[in-house]
Amino acid sequence: MKDTTKDIFKEKSSAATFEEALSQASSFGIRPGLETMRALMDELGNPQERLPIVHVAGTNGKGSVCALLESVFRAAGYKTGLYTSPHLVEYGERFRINGHAAAESVLWALLAKIQAAADRVETKLGWRPTEFELLTAMGFLYFQEEGVDILVLEVGMGGKLDATNLAAKPLLTVITNVSMDHENFLGNDIRSIAGEKAGIIKKGVSLVSAAEDPVVQQTVLDRFEEVQGAFDQGPEKDGPARLHWVLQECRWQVISQSVLQQTVKLQTPVYCYERLSLPLIGPHQCINLATAVRALELLQEAYPNLGPAAVENGVGRVSWPGRLEVVCRKPLVILDGAHNPDGMKRLAQWLQGVRPAFRRVILVIGMLADKDRQTAAAQLEPLVDRLFITKPPSYRAVQWEAMGDAFHQIKPADKAYIEDNWIALKAAMDEAELEDLVLVAGSLYLIGSLKARMNSEPDVLERKDPEFS
Repeated sequence: MKDTTKDIFKEKSSAATFEEALSQASSFGIRPGLETMRALMDELGNPQERLPIVHVAGTNGKGSVCALLESVFRAAGYKTGLYTSPHLVEYGERFRINGHAAAESVLWALLAKIQAAADRVETKLGWRPTEFELLTAMGFLYFQEEGVDILVLEVGMGGKLDATNLAAKPLLTVITNVSMDHENFLGNDIRSIAGEKAGIIKKGVSLVSAAEDPVVQQTVLDRFEEVQGAFDQGPEKDGPARLHWVLQECRWQVISQSVLQQTVKLQTPVYCYERLSLPLIGPHQCINLATAVRALELLQEAYPNLGPAAVENGVGRVSWPGRLEVVCRKPLVILDGAHNPDGMKRLAQWLQGVRPAFRRVILVIGMLADKDRQTAAAQLEPLVDRLFITKPPSYRAVQWEAMGDAFHQIKPADKAYIEDNWIALKAAMDEAELEDLVLVAGSLYLIGSLKARMNSEPDVLERKDPEFS
């Protein structure tokens, strides 16, 4: 049996960091299925059953939708909980209350509280919960103890077998766009992946979906009708569950845009929002905006303060780091965690639109070996002049130099290979002129590592751009 972490919480002697303690308390890797999570939550008294939840799944866009939902709820005066993954710099980012990440002391206390439950699960099943299962259990417990008015809950991977799917009766479910990713776990075709995402659909609970692919739409529709069954045929206290397609119900237009934000006109079945200032840039963020706003409208009966004013204020204040995030303006440096084909496609669409404004585009990129490096390169290569290949800080970043071979059209003289991603970024910035764009893309491990260094060495950016924060 694996050593437990009981002594850690007395003096933290055997684990110097929370990450080490979490590793000791959990089993390694991914164990598909809800048996472990169900046993763990039973041991904890099922706090998730006492939480008002909006459950959000999807391939790309779900994090942005979650951030928008939380920001508007907070602007409306509600106490918010936000659970997302992965974190960029610190584990506390996964657990936010009213926008504030959980302190490390809170994480230690939560892990201590669920330690005995994890021990009992191991005794019962013969194995320990995984890291993500422990973190999700910590989140359910934390948000329930804090008495949040709403918990915006992001699926980790897939949906049907994801640890977050112990939220058996959410107020609303949301499925953003669905595309190919995590094929090793979710399936090798889009229908299989969509079926896993649709696993969050619950009987009697309405769904908002931003799915674009016809196969995905049909898969989601089939699953929704199967789950609702006879429930949708007769009158219910709160009315029948409904499936809302964002692309059918909403229209939007970008009125203006800059490197920091875009102004969007959004028409929904309920209201016309004439000018929403959206700090999330890129055309793909418009559908994320529409998805979030449509979900908020459907929740307004339960949360009366979610009116147009709250939407306008909350959208204008939203922050979602690491997604086309501007971290410096002289030269312009943007970080984006696009790491799958659809994410790279949307990044390339944005880049193509802004490309004429720059003399050169200098790309710093690092991707994991299990991601589609060839497709990523094909999307970005026509728009890039100079390339810095680097290694994300992950054991999955094997053969990181092979990323350079995927960029066939870029001359060898315009490719640089620098394993240390911080040195790679500094080299790109030192080479860039004020008319250039430095774009950092690839793994979220890469983005998180760079943001951590920026926090500890802010002078690197300040030297270039003393007025930007």
